[in-house]
Amino acid sequence: MKTLKLKISLKETDIYREVLVKKNMTYHDLHMIIQKVFGWQDDHLYEFKVSGETIGDPKNNTYEEVNYNAKETWIFSETRTFDYAYDFGDDWQLTIKILDILPVDSNITYPLCIGGKKAGPPENCGGISGYEELIDIMANGPINEQEEYIEWLGYKYDSDAFTVSWANKRLNDPDCCRKGYTLDDLSSMTGKSLTKIRKLIKSYGENQLKDYLWKYEGEILLLDPEGVPILFDLY
Repeated sequence: MKTLKLKISLKETDIYREVLVKKNMTYHDLHMIIQKVFGWQDDHLYEFKVSGETIGDPKNNTYEEVNYNAKETWIFSETRTFDYAYDFGDDWQLTIKILDILPVDSNITYPLCIGGKKAGPPENCGGISGYEELIDIMANGPINEQEEYIEWLGYKYDSDAFTVSWANKRLNDPDCCRKGYTLDDLSSMTGKSLTKIRKLIKSYGENQLKDYLWKYEGEILLLDPEGVPILFDLY
């Protein structure tokens, strides 16, 4: 098995991350890695552009045709440079470069962030222009405007606040960017045993829950929050 050394750069800025990832992963897996190391929360649509093809979620092809499903398409390691777009409103555009293809190191837990510069822009800050305005106000703006941003964000944004340890903590946190509920959560919420929850989940193709079940990084079974009322109705 091989690993990829990637450099992920946010266009029109000097923000970047370098990460080591296993080669046998999907573009959706890579999307989640980017979300974590840039400090985002997976709240918006995304797509990759690889050799002229669009890779994303076929269910969300409002903007243009999606050629390949990101959750089913493996990384094309022979394509050394490709693009990633996140949040079609703020329109974050990133370039991904495969710097090297390496053997697996048994002493490393993948994915691993090994470098980077500056904090990622906050979600919903208005794209590049809004990001630049945020930086300017936090550095030079009136106190009342700074306080407005702090109240909106819930913290004081520091554009230089990035560390590799922070990125790796997010990469290793199974709840980072997680949406929905685990089976244990559902059991606690409904007052039903895990056995009954699993039985219902197993038969989801025959009931109304089928549109609300999905997997996070292929491991944890979750229920979209909108499906919780349906779960209660079924009992």
